[in-house]
Amino acid sequence: MEIADSPNIGICFCVGCWLEGGELMGRDAVASIKHFGGLDKIFKVHFRNVDQPLPHFVETFVDDGYGDMSNIMGALAEVGFRGVLIPDHIPQMADDPRVGTAYTIAYMKALVEQATSEIAAA
Repeated sequence: MEIADSPNIGICFCVGCWLEGGELMGRDAVASIKHFGGLDKIFKVHFRNVDQPLPHFVETFVDDGYGDMSNIMGALAEVGFRGVLIPDHIPQMADDPRVGTAYTIAYMKALVEQATSEIAAA
């Protein structure tokens, strides 16, 4: 990003990949969001959770992994993220895949509302 120094160059921050990497990533997801978000370089976020870092992880429902998604959403709100927030790799329910999608989007919406209200109250 420093090479081009353009406001048009940024990243897609995949929360799940960052959680998968764990300590190998060099800093946790919240610190990384604050770093890249502080530079206004997060353009898109893939929002998902996993049960543990590599080498053996399983994708989980967004509220059921080891990542603190409330803190992660709070960091996005803190840096003023206004890009695209995408539910990523949604676990499927046996009878109707829309159930998992609805649950994930509703949970993300609740986290956004919580994070923005906490910032407004501060």
